[in-house]
Amino acid sequence: MVRLSSVTVDRTVSTIALALAYGLAGCSADGSGPNGSGNTGGGYTAPQGGGAAGTPAPGAGGASVPNGQGGAVNPGGGTPNNGAGGAGMPLGNGGAINPGSGGTGAGGAPNMPGAGGASVGGAASGGAAGGGGTPSGCGQGTYCMPGDDVAPPAPADGFQIVSPSSITVNPGDEQFWCYYKNVPGSGEVDIGGFKSWMTKGASHHFITFHTATGGADGSLVSCAFGSGDWVYATSKSGQIIGMDMPPNVGLPFQAGSKLVMNMHLINTSTAVVKPVVKLNVYFAKNMQYRAGSVFSLAANAQIAVPPNGTQTVRGSCTAGAGAKFFLWTTHSHKFTTADDINYISGGKTTNIVHTTDWEDPGTHVWGPPDFLTTKAGDSFSYSCTYKNTLSQTLTFGETAAHNEMCLAIGYYFPDTISASCL
Repeated sequence: MVRLSSVTVDRTVSTIALALAYGLAGCSADGSGPNGSGNTGGGYTAPQGGGAAGTPAPGAGGASVPNGQGGAVNPGGGTPNNGAGGAGMPLGNGGAINPGSGGTGAGGAPNMPGAGGASVGGAASGGAAGGGGTPSGCGQGTYCMPGDDVAPPAPADGFQIVSPSSITVNPGDEQFWCYYKNVPGSGEVDIGGFKSWMTKGASHHFITFHTATGGADGSLVSCAFGSGDWVYATSKSGQIIGMDMPPNVGLPFQAGSKLVMNMHLINTSTAVVKPVVKLNVYFAKNMQYRAGSVFSLAANAQIAVPPNGTQTVRGSCTAGAGAKFFLWTTHSHKFTTADDINYISGGKTTNIVHTTDWEDPGTHVWGPPDFLTTKAGDSFSYSCTYKNTLSQTLTFGETAAHNEMCLAIGYYFPDTISASCL
Protein backbone atom coordinates (compact mmCIF):
# COMPACT_ATOMS: atom_id res chain seq x y z
CA MET A 1 0.00 0.00 0.00
CA VAL A 2 1.32 3.44 -0.83
CA ARG A 3 2.73 5.43 2.05
CA LEU A 4 1.25 8.90 1.65
CA SER A 5 2.57 10.22 4.91
CA SER A 6 5.11 9.48 7.54
CA VAL A 7 2.14 9.37 9.90
CA THR A 8 -0.92 7.33 8.94
CA VAL A 9 -3.67 9.42 10.47
CA ASP A 10 -6.71 7.89 12.04
CA ARG A 11 -8.92 10.92 12.28
CA THR A 12 -11.30 9.49 14.81
CA VAL A 13 -12.17 10.65 18.29
CA SER A 14 -9.22 8.66 19.58
CA THR A 15 -6.97 10.61 17.21
CA ILE A 16 -8.23 13.88 18.60
CA ALA A 17 -7.39 12.69 22.10
CA LEU A 18 -3.94 11.61 20.93
CA ALA A 19 -3.39 14.90 19.13
CA LEU A 20 -4.42 16.87 22.17
CA ALA A 21 -2.19 14.78 24.38
CA TYR A 22 0.85 15.35 22.18
CA GLY A 23 0.21 18.99 21.56
CA LEU A 24 -1.11 18.45 18.57
CA ALA A 25 -3.54 34.99 -1.99
CA GLY A 26 -3.39 35.87 -5.29
CA CYS A 27 -1.13 38.95 -5.23
CA SER A 28 2.33 39.25 -6.75
CA ALA A 29 5.19 39.61 -4.34
CA ASP A 30 8.88 40.20 -4.81
CA GLY A 31 11.18 37.90 -2.86
CA SER A 32 14.02 35.51 -3.02
CA GLY A 33 13.34 31.96 -4.04
CA PRO A 34 14.02 29.17 -1.61
CA ASN A 35 16.70 27.79 -3.91
CA GLY A 36 17.65 30.96 -5.71
CA SER A 37 16.69 34.61 -5.90
CA GLY A 38 13.96 35.90 -8.15
CA ASN A 39 10.67 37.76 -8.21
CA THR A 40 7.55 35.76 -7.72
CA GLY A 41 4.19 36.62 -9.17
CA GLY A 42 0.80 35.40 -8.17
CA GLY A 43 -0.80 32.59 -10.09
CA TYR A 44 -2.17 33.81 -13.41
CA THR A 45 -5.72 32.94 -14.38
CA ALA A 46 -5.86 32.28 -18.08
CA PRO A 47 -8.97 32.88 -20.20
CA GLN A 48 -11.11 29.86 -20.92
CA GLY A 49 -10.72 28.21 -24.27
CA GLY A 50 -9.85 25.12 -26.20
CA GLY A 51 -8.00 24.36 -29.37
CA ALA A 52 -4.44 25.14 -30.33
CA ALA A 53 -2.39 27.60 -28.37
CA GLY A 54 -0.83 30.65 -29.90
CA THR A 55 2.81 31.42 -30.34
CA PRO A 56 4.66 31.68 -27.06
CA ALA A 57 5.63 35.22 -26.25
CA PRO A 58 9.08 36.19 -24.99
CA GLY A 59 9.40 35.47 -21.31
CA ALA A 60 7.06 32.52 -21.45
CA GLY A 61 7.49 29.77 -18.96
CA GLY A 62 8.91 27.19 -21.31
CA ALA A 63 7.46 24.18 -23.06
CA SER A 64 4.66 22.32 -21.32
CA VAL A 65 5.04 18.73 -20.23
CA PRO A 66 1.96 16.56 -20.73
CA ASN A 67 0.72 14.78 -17.66
CA GLY A 68 -2.94 13.93 -17.82
CA GLN A 69 -5.73 12.54 -19.89
CA GLY A 70 -4.04 12.60 -23.26
CA GLY A 71 -4.16 15.14 -26.05
CA ALA A 72 -1.52 17.55 -27.25
CA VAL A 73 -0.48 20.25 -24.84
CA ASN A 74 0.97 23.40 -26.33
CA PRO A 75 3.71 25.49 -24.76
CA GLY A 76 2.68 28.23 -22.36
CA GLY A 77 2.67 31.44 -24.27
CA GLY A 78 0.80 34.69 -24.61
CA THR A 79 1.64 38.12 -23.34
CA PRO A 80 4.25 38.10 -20.61
CA ASN A 81 2.73 38.78 -17.21
CA ASN A 82 5.20 41.14 -15.59
CA GLY A 83 6.35 39.61 -12.36
CA ALA A 84 4.50 36.36 -13.00
CA GLY A 85 6.01 33.05 -12.16
CA GLY A 86 3.82 31.53 -9.50
CA ALA A 87 1.51 28.59 -10.03
CA GLY A 88 -0.71 29.04 -13.08
CA MET A 89 -4.47 28.68 -12.74
CA PRO A 90 -6.06 26.91 -15.70
CA LEU A 91 -9.40 27.28 -17.34
CA GLY A 92 -10.63 25.06 -20.14
CA ASN A 93 -10.76 21.41 -21.06
CA GLY A 94 -7.41 20.27 -19.85
CA GLY A 95 -5.30 20.57 -16.82
CA ALA A 96 -3.07 23.25 -15.47
CA ILE A 97 -0.37 25.22 -17.16
CA ASN A 98 2.09 26.45 -14.58
CA PRO A 99 4.46 29.11 -15.92
CA GLY A 100 8.09 28.69 -14.94
CA SER A 101 8.84 29.93 -11.45
CA GLY A 102 11.03 32.90 -10.69
CA GLY A 103 12.46 35.91 -12.54
CA THR A 104 10.65 39.12 -13.36
CA GLY A 105 8.54 38.71 -16.45
CA ALA A 106 8.91 34.96 -16.38
CA GLY A 107 6.08 32.72 -17.42
CA GLY A 108 3.74 34.88 -19.48
CA ALA A 109 0.01 34.35 -19.60
CA PRO A 110 -0.43 30.83 -20.95
CA ASN A 111 -2.58 29.99 -23.91
CA MET A 112 -4.82 27.07 -23.10
CA PRO A 113 -4.47 23.65 -24.70
CA GLY A 114 -7.27 21.81 -26.31
CA ALA A 115 -8.78 18.86 -24.46
CA GLY A 116 -5.98 16.96 -22.86
CA GLY A 117 -3.85 16.52 -19.83
CA ALA A 118 -2.31 18.92 -17.40
CA SER A 119 1.00 20.54 -18.11
CA VAL A 120 3.74 22.12 -16.11
CA GLY A 121 5.83 25.04 -17.30
CA GLY A 122 9.51 24.73 -17.94
CA ALA A 123 12.31 26.44 -16.09
CA ALA A 124 12.67 30.20 -15.97
CA SER A 125 15.19 32.47 -14.37
CA GLY A 126 15.28 32.91 -10.63
CA GLY A 127 16.51 29.71 -9.05
CA ALA A 128 15.54 26.12 -8.68
CA ALA A 129 12.46 26.51 -6.50
CA GLY A 130 11.10 29.77 -7.87
CA GLY A 131 10.25 32.69 -5.65
CA GLY A 132 8.87 32.64 -2.16
CA GLY A 133 5.76 34.74 -2.70
CA THR A 134 2.10 33.99 -2.26
CA PRO A 135 0.64 32.43 -5.42
CA SER A 136 -3.13 32.44 -5.78
CA GLY A 137 -5.01 29.91 -3.75
CA CYS A 138 -6.71 27.22 -5.74
CA GLY A 139 -8.78 25.21 -3.32
CA GLN A 140 -5.76 23.14 -2.18
CA GLY A 141 -5.25 21.82 -5.73
CA THR A 142 -2.81 22.57 -8.53
CA TYR A 143 -5.53 24.16 -10.67
CA CYS A 144 -9.15 25.27 -10.71
CA MET A 145 -11.73 26.27 -13.30
CA PRO A 146 -15.36 27.38 -13.31
CA GLY A 147 -17.97 24.67 -13.72
CA ASP A 148 -21.40 23.55 -12.57
CA ASP A 149 -20.43 19.86 -12.72
CA VAL A 150 -17.53 17.59 -13.62
CA ALA A 151 -17.92 14.87 -16.24
CA PRO A 152 -16.46 11.43 -15.52
CA PRO A 153 -13.23 10.45 -17.27
CA ALA A 154 -13.18 7.93 -20.09
CA PRO A 155 -12.83 4.40 -18.67
CA ALA A 156 -9.31 4.13 -20.06
CA ASP A 157 -8.31 7.33 -18.24
CA GLY A 158 -9.78 6.79 -14.79
CA PHE A 159 -12.97 6.52 -12.77
CA GLN A 160 -15.41 8.76 -10.91
CA ILE A 161 -16.74 8.55 -7.35
CA VAL A 162 -20.09 10.27 -6.69
CA SER A 163 -21.60 10.73 -3.23
CA PRO A 164 -24.96 8.95 -2.70
CA SER A 165 -28.12 10.83 -3.69
CA SER A 166 -29.69 9.89 -0.35
CA ILE A 167 -27.87 12.72 1.47
CA THR A 168 -30.28 15.52 2.43
CA VAL A 169 -29.36 18.56 4.53
CA ASN A 170 -31.99 20.80 6.09
CA PRO A 171 -31.51 24.59 6.41
CA GLY A 172 -28.86 25.40 8.99
CA ASP A 173 -27.88 21.74 9.47
CA GLU A 174 -24.32 20.42 9.53
CA GLN A 175 -23.52 16.81 8.63
CA PHE A 176 -20.41 14.61 8.46
CA TRP A 177 -20.26 11.52 6.24
CA CYS A 178 -17.73 8.92 5.13
CA TYR A 179 -18.34 7.29 1.76
CA TYR A 180 -16.28 4.20 0.87
CA LYS A 181 -15.42 3.09 -2.66
CA ASN A 182 -13.07 0.30 -3.72
CA VAL A 183 -10.28 1.01 -6.17
CA PRO A 184 -11.32 -0.86 -9.34
CA GLY A 185 -9.20 -3.14 -11.50
CA SER A 186 -6.62 -5.74 -10.56
CA GLY A 187 -3.11 -5.65 -9.15
CA GLU A 188 -1.46 -2.26 -8.74
CA VAL A 189 -3.44 0.75 -9.97
CA ASP A 190 -1.24 3.82 -10.46
CA ILE A 191 -2.96 7.17 -9.88
CA GLY A 192 -1.67 10.40 -11.43
CA GLY A 193 -4.27 13.03 -10.62
CA PHE A 194 -7.64 14.09 -9.25
CA LYS A 195 -10.45 16.43 -10.22
CA SER A 196 -13.43 17.28 -8.03
CA TRP A 197 -16.64 19.29 -7.76
CA MET A 198 -19.04 19.83 -4.87
CA THR A 199 -22.34 21.67 -4.54
CA LYS A 200 -21.95 25.37 -3.78
CA GLY A 201 -23.50 26.65 -0.57
CA ALA A 202 -23.83 23.23 1.04
CA SER A 203 -20.31 21.80 1.10
CA HIS A 204 -17.72 22.95 3.62
CA HIS A 205 -14.95 20.60 2.50
CA PHE A 206 -14.13 17.00 1.77
CA ILE A 207 -10.96 15.01 2.37
CA THR A 208 -10.12 11.78 0.57
CA PHE A 209 -8.17 9.11 2.45
CA HIS A 210 -6.76 5.80 1.23
CA THR A 211 -6.95 2.68 3.40
CA ALA A 212 -6.74 -1.08 3.05
CA THR A 213 -9.63 -1.58 5.46
CA GLY A 214 -12.88 0.12 6.39
CA GLY A 215 -16.47 0.20 5.24
CA ALA A 216 -17.88 -1.99 2.49
CA ASP A 217 -17.74 -0.77 -1.11
CA GLY A 218 -20.48 1.85 -1.59
CA SER A 219 -21.26 2.20 2.12
CA LEU A 220 -22.16 5.59 3.61
CA VAL A 221 -21.68 6.09 7.35
CA SER A 222 -21.97 9.09 9.63
CA CYS A 223 -18.49 10.09 10.80
CA ALA A 224 -16.90 13.32 11.97
CA PHE A 225 -13.43 12.14 10.92
CA GLY A 226 -12.10 9.88 8.21
CA SER A 227 -9.13 7.54 8.56
CA GLY A 228 -6.22 6.37 6.46
CA ASP A 229 -3.50 8.04 4.40
CA TRP A 230 -4.16 11.60 3.20
CA VAL A 231 -4.74 11.71 -0.56
CA TYR A 232 -6.67 14.81 -1.67
CA ALA A 233 -8.78 17.61 -0.18
CA THR A 234 -10.55 20.82 -1.09
CA SER A 235 -12.67 23.39 0.70
CA LYS A 236 -13.72 25.20 -2.48
CA SER A 237 -17.25 24.45 -3.72
CA GLY A 238 -19.08 25.36 -6.93
CA GLN A 239 -15.91 25.07 -9.04
CA ILE A 240 -13.85 22.30 -10.57
CA ILE A 241 -10.68 21.74 -8.56
CA GLY A 242 -7.88 19.45 -9.63
CA MET A 243 -4.50 18.19 -8.54
CA ASP A 244 -2.08 16.63 -11.02
CA MET A 245 1.06 14.83 -10.01
CA PRO A 246 4.24 15.87 -11.87
CA PRO A 247 5.21 13.78 -14.90
CA ASN A 248 6.19 10.20 -13.98
CA VAL A 249 4.99 10.67 -10.38
CA GLY A 250 1.98 8.88 -8.95
CA LEU A 251 0.27 6.95 -6.19
CA PRO A 252 0.36 3.14 -6.47
CA PHE A 253 -2.91 1.83 -4.99
CA GLN A 254 -3.89 -1.81 -4.84
CA ALA A 255 -7.13 -2.81 -6.55
CA GLY A 256 -9.74 -3.50 -3.91
CA SER A 257 -8.26 -1.06 -1.42
CA LYS A 258 -10.53 1.79 -0.40
CA LEU A 259 -10.85 5.49 -1.05
CA VAL A 260 -12.82 7.26 1.67
CA MET A 261 -14.51 10.59 0.97
CA ASN A 262 -14.90 12.32 4.34
CA MET A 263 -17.51 15.01 3.64
CA HIS A 264 -18.36 18.01 5.81
CA LEU A 265 -21.69 19.48 4.64
CA ILE A 266 -23.38 22.68 5.83
CA ASN A 267 -26.64 24.08 4.46
CA THR A 268 -26.37 27.87 4.59
CA SER A 269 -29.58 28.42 2.60
CA THR A 270 -33.24 28.55 3.66
CA ALA A 271 -34.24 25.50 1.59
CA VAL A 272 -33.56 21.79 1.87
CA VAL A 273 -30.58 20.78 -0.28
CA LYS A 274 -29.18 17.51 -1.60
CA PRO A 275 -25.45 18.24 -1.90
CA VAL A 276 -23.31 16.23 -4.28
CA VAL A 277 -19.57 15.58 -4.13
CA LYS A 278 -17.81 14.17 -7.20
CA LEU A 279 -14.22 12.99 -7.46
CA ASN A 280 -12.50 11.96 -10.68
CA VAL A 281 -9.47 9.72 -10.17
CA TYR A 282 -7.06 9.61 -13.13
CA PHE A 283 -4.60 6.84 -13.97
CA ALA A 284 -0.90 7.69 -14.05
CA LYS A 285 1.16 7.27 -17.20
CA ASN A 286 4.66 5.81 -16.98
CA MET A 287 4.95 6.19 -13.22
CA GLN A 288 8.55 6.09 -12.00
CA TYR A 289 8.34 7.77 -8.59
CA ARG A 290 5.91 7.37 -5.69
CA ALA A 291 4.46 10.56 -4.25
CA GLY A 292 4.33 11.18 -0.52
CA SER A 293 2.44 13.69 1.57
CA VAL A 294 2.99 15.26 4.93
CA PHE A 295 0.50 17.18 7.06
CA SER A 296 0.41 18.71 10.50
CA LEU A 297 -1.60 17.87 13.61
CA ALA A 298 0.41 19.21 16.54
CA ALA A 299 -0.65 22.87 16.33
CA ASN A 300 -4.29 21.91 16.79
CA ALA A 301 -3.72 21.19 20.49
CA GLN A 302 -2.71 24.80 20.99
CA ILE A 303 -6.03 26.19 19.78
CA ALA A 304 -7.83 27.92 22.65
CA VAL A 305 -8.96 31.31 21.40
CA PRO A 306 -10.63 33.31 24.20
CA PRO A 307 -14.07 34.82 23.65
CA ASN A 308 -13.81 37.82 21.31
CA GLY A 309 -10.03 37.35 21.34
CA THR A 310 -7.22 36.38 18.96
CA GLN A 311 -4.54 33.69 18.91
CA THR A 312 -1.77 32.37 16.67
CA VAL A 313 -0.74 28.71 16.83
CA ARG A 314 2.47 27.36 15.31
CA GLY A 315 4.16 24.17 14.24
CA SER A 316 7.02 22.85 12.12
CA CYS A 317 7.75 20.19 9.50
CA THR A 318 10.96 18.52 8.35
CA ALA A 319 11.96 16.40 5.37
CA GLY A 320 15.10 14.52 4.50
CA ALA A 321 17.54 15.84 1.94
CA GLY A 322 16.39 15.38 -1.65
CA ALA A 323 12.61 15.54 -1.13
CA LYS A 324 11.14 17.29 -4.17
CA PHE A 325 8.05 19.24 -3.06
CA PHE A 326 5.55 20.17 -5.75
CA LEU A 327 2.74 21.61 -3.60
CA TRP A 328 2.16 23.20 -0.20
CA THR A 329 -1.21 24.46 1.06
CA THR A 330 -3.27 24.85 4.25
CA HIS A 331 -6.65 23.98 5.75
CA SER A 332 -8.53 25.81 8.50
CA HIS A 333 -12.01 27.14 9.31
CA LYS A 334 -13.95 30.42 9.12
CA PHE A 335 -12.40 32.12 12.19
CA THR A 336 -9.02 32.17 10.44
CA THR A 337 -7.52 35.55 9.61
CA ALA A 338 -4.20 34.26 8.24
CA ASP A 339 -2.37 31.01 7.46
CA ASP A 340 1.33 30.94 6.62
CA ILE A 341 3.94 28.37 5.64
CA ASN A 342 7.63 29.30 5.58
CA TYR A 343 10.61 27.44 4.11
CA ILE A 344 13.80 27.66 6.19
CA SER A 345 17.05 26.86 4.38
CA GLY A 346 20.61 27.91 5.11
CA GLY A 347 19.44 30.22 7.88
CA LYS A 348 17.08 32.08 5.53
CA THR A 349 13.29 32.07 5.98
CA THR A 350 11.09 32.43 2.88
CA ASN A 351 7.29 32.63 2.94
CA ILE A 352 5.85 30.14 0.44
CA VAL A 353 2.15 30.21 1.38
CA HIS A 354 0.08 33.05 2.79
CA THR A 355 -3.69 33.26 2.79
CA THR A 356 -6.42 35.22 4.50
CA ASP A 357 -9.31 33.28 2.95
CA TRP A 358 -9.93 29.89 4.56
CA GLU A 359 -12.28 28.82 1.73
CA ASP A 360 -9.71 29.63 -0.96
CA PRO A 361 -6.40 28.87 0.74
CA GLY A 362 -3.06 29.84 -0.68
CA THR A 363 -1.45 27.08 -2.72
CA HIS A 364 2.14 27.12 -3.96
CA VAL A 365 2.97 24.79 -6.86
CA TRP A 366 6.39 23.91 -8.25
CA GLY A 367 6.94 22.20 -11.61
CA PRO A 368 9.85 20.39 -13.24
CA PRO A 369 12.72 20.90 -13.14
CA ASP A 370 12.28 23.54 -10.45
CA PHE A 371 10.79 21.56 -7.57
CA LEU A 372 11.42 22.83 -4.06
CA THR A 373 14.18 20.35 -3.24
CA THR A 374 15.19 20.11 0.41
CA LYS A 375 18.76 20.01 1.63
CA ALA A 376 20.10 18.59 4.86
CA GLY A 377 18.94 20.72 7.77
CA ASP A 378 16.07 22.42 5.93
CA SER A 379 12.69 22.75 7.60
CA PHE A 380 9.25 24.35 7.28
CA SER A 381 7.30 26.40 9.81
CA TYR A 382 3.57 27.07 9.72
CA SER A 383 1.12 29.19 11.66
CA CYS A 384 -2.62 29.88 11.85
CA THR A 385 -4.10 33.10 13.30
CA TYR A 386 -7.71 33.31 14.49
CA LYS A 387 -10.23 35.97 15.52
CA ASN A 388 -12.91 34.54 17.79
CA THR A 389 -16.24 36.34 17.36
CA LEU A 390 -18.03 34.02 19.77
CA SER A 391 -18.79 34.41 23.46
CA GLN A 392 -17.16 31.02 24.18
CA THR A 393 -13.62 29.71 23.83
CA LEU A 394 -12.77 28.50 20.33
CA THR A 395 -11.13 25.05 20.30
CA PHE A 396 -9.93 22.39 17.87
CA GLY A 397 -12.62 20.26 16.21
CA GLU A 398 -14.55 19.55 13.05
CA THR A 399 -17.67 21.65 13.63
CA ALA A 400 -17.47 24.90 11.68
CA ALA A 401 -19.80 26.72 14.10
CA HIS A 402 -17.40 26.79 17.06
CA ASN A 403 -14.24 24.81 16.16
CA GLU A 404 -11.03 25.51 14.30
CA MET A 405 -8.22 23.53 12.68
CA CYS A 406 -4.67 24.26 11.57
CA LEU A 407 -3.23 22.01 8.87
CA ALA A 408 -0.20 22.52 6.65
CA ILE A 409 -0.19 20.02 3.78
CA GLY A 410 2.72 19.22 1.48
CA TYR A 411 3.18 16.81 -1.44
CA TYR A 412 6.57 15.57 -2.58
CA PHE A 413 8.48 12.68 -4.13
CA PRO A 414 10.00 10.17 -3.80
CA ASP A 415 8.17 8.77 -0.80
CA THR A 416 11.27 6.86 0.28
CA ILE A 417 12.43 10.12 1.86
CA SER A 418 10.93 10.66 5.29
CA ALA A 419 8.94 13.80 6.12
CA SER A 420 6.96 14.69 9.26
CA CYS A 421 5.29 17.59 11.06
CA LEU A 422 5.08 18.73 14.68
